[in-house]
Amino acid sequence: MGKKLERAADLELEMPEPFDFSMTVAKPAGWYWSTPGEVFEDGTMWTGLYIAGRPVGLRLSPGGGTTVSARAFAALALEVEALEELRSTLESGLGKDIDLEGFYRFAEGDPVLEMVVRDRYGMRIGRLDELFGRVILAILLQMAQMGRSGQMMQAVLELYGTRIRFDGREVVLWPTPRRLSRVEESELREKANLGYRAKRLSAAARHLVERPVSMRELDAMDDEAAVARVMEIPGIGPYAAGIVLGRYAPIDAWSVIVMSELLLGVTPDKPRQEIENINKVVSARWGKWSWMAFAYILNDLENLQKFYRITRLS
Repeated sequence: MGKKLERAADLELEMPEPFDFSMTVAKPAGWYWSTPGEVFEDGTMWTGLYIAGRPVGLRLSPGGGTTVSARAFAALALEVEALEELRSTLESGLGKDIDLEGFYRFAEGDPVLEMVVRDRYGMRIGRLDELFGRVILAILLQMAQMGRSGQMMQAVLELYGTRIRFDGREVVLWPTPRRLSRVEESELREKANLGYRAKRLSAAARHLVERPVSMRELDAMDDEAAVARVMEIPGIGPYAAGIVLGRYAPIDAWSVIVMSELLLGVTPDKPRQEIENINKVVSARWGKWSWMAFAYILNDLENLQKFYRITRLS
């Protein structure tokens, strides 16, 4: 049974145009917004996060225009400071500060980007201030097919996640670094079937307990400093840092095929050997907008496949 949470606060969040609530919180490619254990039904999202170390349940739904209605659920009353943190975290997670209009202006004249912008107009690439969830994801994606990564993520959530019940729903949050730091590496390897990733995940959890850092702190750093700080976390290399930070396109052995076919019209025989070359192509073509372009493309592959030869959709 999950921890029962009660209604604690109602917030109205005003987002800038353009903004599409459903595509922002429930990406077409299946990307979760806060946790893989969230629920999205009939245009409403039930999810959660940690505020000051405490689990908070959330029900998010579109209001009028670009307004988002948020109802928070907690075990105890939320103080003014916690409410302010919740509001700013939600606004950041919904991508309020992203220069979406700037990206759309940049996309004009690029045939690929013009198509994905038209298909996914108003989709903001936001994130909650949940660093450890991104670290778990980055480690479990290493050297694994999507199906295998999904199985490992589900096992970690089922075994160690925080279950919360509110508004007639149950949601599972990512485990905290402190929770996983207390789990033996051998247990992660055997019960969660993580293989060699168990050592990396265990070490990452201990590191973040001893040297905590938040996404907000990382966002305040320039790219070089942020990448360097994230790569201090055990198990996080350059590719994984791209997933954690969301600032540049994290090209791997799968996405290199998609990008090569989309941008060069060639399917690489040896994908891993082409990663560096495709990184250069992506950077030269899209520069500071590479992450936005990458995210839009991966969430529009089914439409793109109607016009481009793309052999790998997952």
